[in-house]
Amino acid sequence: MPGFYVIDVLPLHHASKRPFHLEKRMRSKKSSPVYSSNLPLSPAEAHLKREAILEARRLKLARQFLHVKDVLDKQHQRALRDSSAKRSQIQTTLRMAEKNRNLILQKLVEQAAQEVARCKEVARMQQLKNQEKTDRRRKDMERRQKATAARRARLLSASKTKTTGSNINVPMNREEAAVFIQGIWRYNRLMPCVKAFRKFGINAHAVECTSFGDVVALLQKPAVIQATSKLLARIRKVSSLTSGSKKYKNFARVFLSAYMVTAHTGEILVDMGPHETELLSSARSMLAHFERWVDEVSVTTSGKIQYSSLVKFLYDWDAYYNAFNTWKTRDSEKLASNLIAHYLDYEKLWNTVKSQANAETEWRPNIVFQQEEIRRKVRNLGGDAAMVRLENALRQLREKMPKDNDESGFGNDTVKRSVNHESGDWSDRDDDLTVPPRQVAVSPAPSSSSPSPSPNLPSSASHSPSVSPSLNGTGSSSISSSPVSNNIHEANNNLQTIIQSFGGYGAGLSNEKLAHEIIIDPDFELKPQKRTELEERVRAMTTKALLDTAREDFEQGRYDKWIPSLMKDIKQTLQEIVPPRSSLYNTIEEVLDIDLIAQQINVGVYDIRNCITFIIDLMLQICAPVRDEQIKSLKEMTDLAEIFQHIFELLDMMKLDLLNYQVKLIRPYLKEQAVEYEREKFESALVAGKLSLERTKAWLYPTVDALLRTAAERNPERVNLPQHRHNHGIKFDQVFDDAFISLIFQPTQIGRNNCPETFLLDVERLWNFQNESQMVTIVAALIMLTKNIATASQQPNVTDLETLKDRLFILLSDGDMTIDNLSAEVSNHFPKMTPETQALINSMVSKTLSQNDKVYSLLSRRVQTIVKTHLQSGQFPKPELLAQYGVASVAKELEALSKKIRILGRYNREVYAKWYDETIRERLRSQAGGN
Repeated sequence: MPGFYVIDVLPLHHASKRPFHLEKRMRSKKSSPVYSSNLPLSPAEAHLKREAILEARRLKLARQFLHVKDVLDKQHQRALRDSSAKRSQIQTTLRMAEKNRNLILQKLVEQAAQEVARCKEVARMQQLKNQEKTDRRRKDMERRQKATAARRARLLSASKTKTTGSNINVPMNREEAAVFIQGIWRYNRLMPCVKAFRKFGINAHAVECTSFGDVVALLQKPAVIQATSKLLARIRKVSSLTSGSKKYKNFARVFLSAYMVTAHTGEILVDMGPHETELLSSARSMLAHFERWVDEVSVTTSGKIQYSSLVKFLYDWDAYYNAFNTWKTRDSEKLASNLIAHYLDYEKLWNTVKSQANAETEWRPNIVFQQEEIRRKVRNLGGDAAMVRLENALRQLREKMPKDNDESGFGNDTVKRSVNHESGDWSDRDDDLTVPPRQVAVSPAPSSSSPSPSPNLPSSASHSPSVSPSLNGTGSSSISSSPVSNNIHEANNNLQTIIQSFGGYGAGLSNEKLAHEIIIDPDFELKPQKRTELEERVRAMTTKALLDTAREDFEQGRYDKWIPSLMKDIKQTLQEIVPPRSSLYNTIEEVLDIDLIAQQINVGVYDIRNCITFIIDLMLQICAPVRDEQIKSLKEMTDLAEIFQHIFELLDMMKLDLLNYQVKLIRPYLKEQAVEYEREKFESALVAGKLSLERTKAWLYPTVDALLRTAAERNPERVNLPQHRHNHGIKFDQVFDDAFISLIFQPTQIGRNNCPETFLLDVERLWNFQNESQMVTIVAALIMLTKNIATASQQPNVTDLETLKDRLFILLSDGDMTIDNLSAEVSNHFPKMTPETQALINSMVSKTLSQNDKVYSLLSRRVQTIVKTHLQSGQFPKPELLAQYGVASVAKELEALSKKIRILGRYNREVYAKWYDETIRERLRSQAGGN
């Protein structure tokens, strides 16, 4: 029977040991008997062990703290050293800057001191000269006073006896007697000359009260010129004080010109510059002293010549003569330039018409005559030097012409004018030959003795300059009927006359607007007046009714009702186109004799077909080349009513061609005075209260403020730089250029309500600039988009991109254009396109047209930069820069737009600079006061 054992396990309870692998490791690392023993640690030993471990940790943390502190101290010391070095470097730089500044200031002070010293030396030398001259005059006066006092004393002490006349028998020595006798002799020789001059009644008051034409006729009389010459020549010989005066050329004519200059200043001195002002002042002073001396010497009974007044006159006469020569030289040079330009116009004209069948008989004799007259006048004005200028200009003109044209003609008298066969324009569009209008006077008609003008030459260009010689015979011009006078009021009247001559073609254009458009737009042309749809419909119905009625009468032989009136209208129109009193004008008058035509119709012998053939041939002879085919087509028509209809339509076109030629003809004249004309009109509107400068100020102020902020940002230390002492370093031209570009490229549409007052004549033009700039930017962005979307195999070539560009411009110009149209046009260049690509194109086109696209914004800023550069420098950027900016694809359109913007900008700045500068200056003062 098994038994049970009870074992008491309580004594077996004790702390478990470490795992054997840890125990082995601990024994290997610990050499202490405590660790090598398998016996448990006592509480005291455990406490000591814990304290030892804590102390070790505290020491380690202390060492780490000291290490970190040491590192931080080193970094702090290093930072202090770096800061000290930088501060030392800045101080050194400041010292060097101060030193350089002091050197510059010292140099400027030295230069200023040298300049002051030089000026003082010049002033001292001048003072010495003046003092010497004064001393000389004083000694001379003292000598004369002593001589006078001695003579007076002898006269008072001598006995007075009556002799012949009023002479006094005074004892004189030989020298005094000779002087006395010479004075009497000179007085007796002088007085007849004075009386001969005075009998014509020439004085400042009388000349002023006489009309200009009568004054010219009086002063050009040979008797007046001869009497004046004798008087002035005799004046030089009356005394030793005057006999030493220098000899003058053409002195009689120059002297008499002073009366015209003072009494009729407006007719002689049109442009009052500094030379003209000096001439007028010297002429008035000279005439005042002359007339005072003449009055004194005429009323004296003592036989004295009144030397003091005479010397004053001669002194002023010398000043006037010099001023007149200076003015005449300037005027003669301008007049010579004018005649040379006119000569070149005839040269170009011959080049145009020499291929015509009748050129040698109808054109050449008249052109040769006109050129010979111009050559004679050029030689009289400027002599050999002017002739050399003429030959050089002629040679340069021939070099510009095609070589085949150089081999034909008639030597130096060859006349060449390029014709635009596509536009029907007679002019050569060459503005390099601009001539000041003051030197040109277009004769209303040639004299009976001169050859008749050429048949094709427009009336305003068929005559040579009519130059009235001045009294000196060498070139002051007379304005008889120039297209635009330099005088603003005359220009106003002339412009009104021109507009009236345009008839319906110039309707709605004021004088100011017409002149402005001609100057700003080089391609400005008059066009037929636009009619409304209702007017066109009524006109078509009326024309059809008249044609049907006329056709029915013509078929029944009833010509008397229509032909005389129709021929009268045709005759009148043809004579308006050809030059008056020319051989062609006389031919029209003889052939289209309305009374004779009516008589022939009444007796039934009138040949209407031959007359129409004459009219068609005549139209072919005088029309612009672009009308040739249209006029030739009349010969193939058989319906008489339709022929007359087309004749009148073509005559209207020919009149319009001539009027547009006349517009281009007056452009050089307008360029000389349009600025003053428009400026005066604007100032008048401001004075009358019709306009203000509120919108102009609101337009310029932001640009001024922006430039001030930019200048402040570039100079944060507010150093008083030399370039900032005047208007804060801001250039007024820069303000205008920046404001002008911002006006065109602003997102808001330009209208009359938000446009500056100085651009009211150009509201529509600015609006077009806005549209064109947006079109250029959009097309550039879309072409860039096309290049980016295309894969390597689908990259479009240059021709495809050019075609795409042209079509995009056409679409954008269409008012009915949509986004889908543009997307479709871009998609046409990708024959293989996925739906994803199509969606991408639609999205990109939509973003570009919304103008919120970053690419569009970037290109728009670049376009502005290009236009501003062109505006400021006058040079359009090179293709390399355009390619770099991403707008090379639209370079041609961008350049055309930039040129138009620059023309308007420079002209507007020149006209309104006075008000712009005042506005900018006012803003700068207000901002400076606010700061």
